[in-house]
Amino acid sequence: MFQGGGYIQTNPMSERFLIVDDDADSTFLARRNLQTVFPNAVVDQVQSGHAALEALRENEYTAVVTDYRMPWMDGLTLVRKIREMNLHMPIVMRTAMEDLENAARAAGVDYVLPWFRWRDLGEVVKELLHCNIAGPESTQ
Repeated sequence: MFQGGGYIQTNPMSERFLIVDDDADSTFLARRNLQTVFPNAVVDQVQSGHAALEALRENEYTAVVTDYRMPWMDGLTLVRKIREMNLHMPIVMRTAMEDLENAARAAGVDYVLPWFRWRDLGEVVKELLHCNIAGPESTQ
């Protein structure tokens, strides 16, 4: 939920995350890292941007975690479409691509997580949900 310039969590038991990734191993690791930090969370997963948009029309999510490289719709296009839907949950983009930071920020990504920092995903999402001032941050 977005309120007054920052993301706040209204009910600590109500986390629901959406993972968008066409790679089963990456999805498994993302799910595991989110559930380590948020053990009561519901974690939905889809394999394409189109499926993600459908899920977002049907459910409310605390945050979205997406890959950049996917068939038919890349992560940046997905994020632009999410923002066009006027949805303001934090979005984390996981990628092995370098030099994606500026394009990701322009699209509406809150945090670009380099592939080699995959273990940090849960903590990154927690920080985004609890920060007073949300904004694009990352370290590459």
